[in-house]
Amino acid sequence: MLLTASVAFYLGMVCTRAEEAVNSSNIPDVIYELTDEEYYAMPKLFSLDDYAPCLAKGGVYCVGSFELSAPRGHRLFQTMRGWSGNWIDNYNHTRLHRGLCLSEHCSSEPSGYDGHMEKWFESCVNSSTQLDYNISARLYQLDYCKRGAGDFTPLSSNQRAFAAVFATLIALAAISTCLDLTLNDQAKKELSWALCWSLPRSWRALTAPAPKSNSEDLRTLDGLRAFCMMSVILEHVCWLATLSYISDTRGMEQIRRQPDVVLMTNSTLVVQIFFVMASFLLAHKLLMQKKQTPICSTFFETMINRIIRISPSHFLVIWFASSWWERLGDGPLWKPLIEGEAAVCRGKWWTHLLYLNNVIYPNDKCLIPTWYLAADMQLYALALILTLVLRGRRAAIPVLAALFTAVTALNFILAYVWHLVPNFVVHRPESVRVAYGGEASFNVLYQSPLGNAAATFGGLLLAHIHHKLKEDGIHVTEMKTFRWLSICAAPAAAWWAGLSPLLAGGGLPQRLCSAALAAFERPVFVFFVIVALLGAINGIKSPWRTWLSHMGSTVPRLSFGALLLHLPLNKALLATRIAPIQLDRPHAIYQWFGVGVIAYAAAVPLALLIEFPTQALYRELRRARSAQKPTTDPTQEKLDKTAHT
Repeated sequence: MLLTASVAFYLGMVCTRAEEAVNSSNIPDVIYELTDEEYYAMPKLFSLDDYAPCLAKGGVYCVGSFELSAPRGHRLFQTMRGWSGNWIDNYNHTRLHRGLCLSEHCSSEPSGYDGHMEKWFESCVNSSTQLDYNISARLYQLDYCKRGAGDFTPLSSNQRAFAAVFATLIALAAISTCLDLTLNDQAKKELSWALCWSLPRSWRALTAPAPKSNSEDLRTLDGLRAFCMMSVILEHVCWLATLSYISDTRGMEQIRRQPDVVLMTNSTLVVQIFFVMASFLLAHKLLMQKKQTPICSTFFETMINRIIRISPSHFLVIWFASSWWERLGDGPLWKPLIEGEAAVCRGKWWTHLLYLNNVIYPNDKCLIPTWYLAADMQLYALALILTLVLRGRRAAIPVLAALFTAVTALNFILAYVWHLVPNFVVHRPESVRVAYGGEASFNVLYQSPLGNAAATFGGLLLAHIHHKLKEDGIHVTEMKTFRWLSICAAPAAAWWAGLSPLLAGGGLPQRLCSAALAAFERPVFVFFVIVALLGAINGIKSPWRTWLSHMGSTVPRLSFGALLLHLPLNKALLATRIAPIQLDRPHAIYQWFGVGVIAYAAAVPLALLIEFPTQALYRELRRARSAQKPTTDPTQEKLDKTAHT
């Protein structure tokens, strides 16, 4: 705790001095305050015409973005540039985003049109901005132009193949369920492989309670997993809304620095908890083994189990996104939001198969949350190697602590050299609008294994410290000081997530301050989580532990499916909207609960048809393979020969 307080104090001092230096330089270009009258005098950023009526009448509908320019000394344009200069909080108001029905807004086609609808689109918007503001508009990104209702597109081979596989899964579930309901117990034992897709069997596996232990309470982890997943969904609801068209950007820009909005934006730090839990559970399981198993065979067996656990559901959702996703709706923003991402998925699906989608073509995003699965698989392999090498060694804890410190220092150096920014700044409006394309901070720190390695080392430290305490017979529940530190660590983690971005001050981020916060925000958060979990799994009672344990015992294990499905479901909802959306606290809360409920509900068939059946089939295949292995025991061989005779 003292170390964490020192880090916060250091960051505050550095950022305060940097902000004072910026204020003393008196940069005149950036505007931080505007009256409502001044703000609404600027052109509206987003606008959408009626989509379906335009196409039904045979009109031309175009969606795209425009770069604005004005003569020297244009006061309104100078205001727009100054307000856009605060790029952390505000949109770029020198760019407009339009969806127009050209046949209604511009009745006649411009000269030199020659069938190029983008020229007509640019001329239409430019005429409007020239007339209203004396500002020129140049088309710099055309999403699409479309005339009339499109013809039916035949199914591609990719889509037909996905439909065939999905129908096969339904048939397997039906046959396996019928067998499970009609066969007797003896027949079920003999045909256990045929019951892998049984829905009742998968449902029992889904709703089975977490195993209990007298030495630790791991139900807290199940509840924490569900809580973190809902936090991620909330952040993604607001993030995807920013990716879409917003009706009132004024309100959104005004509340960006308010504490609850900062906490929501920075809540993606909870992803670090997933890395902590994954490495902790891995090390915890291996350290509990009394017999030292061979390193190579244990490594490959454990990694195969991990791949079987994650890959079938992951690959099926990626396949859906690259095939049928784009056919399931329509709207003015459907093509840029859905069809564009589906095309990326078709181009880089193989990187998902290899769990390298976060480092290969990192600027091309196919279902952005899947970066976590790639980074998790990479760090899981590293954690497995470290655990196999370090288990049973006295130097394990010092080595892991040194790695934790070293990776934090390396991230600080990279952040300073490459001008990387912290989490809150990464999620600024204009960066979100381009899905973090070209954002070095997102690629190097946010989604890379290097940027999340501290959480993995933290989980390994938690497991080794936990087992060290058990071996030495130390009961943390009897340590009064640590008991209170552990209880306070959970709210301290929430406090750090919500308030650490404020250490950077209210102005533009400075190099040293940004590097320090970018490097330390994850390790400090992980430190709080480790202290909290060390107490929770060893029986230190607290309100948040009781709540998470109860949640862990009642909520089915559907967080993995919700992680995969919530983005395509939410994005499809946004892409079908026919007008710019309203993004404020009430709408965010309602949509959060709606998307969360739908995502968890959709995760049920994914678990019953894919996740649990494939795991059951893998176990049956391993069991059959073990039964076929020849024995090297001479006595057993003699008995076998006698039985055969």
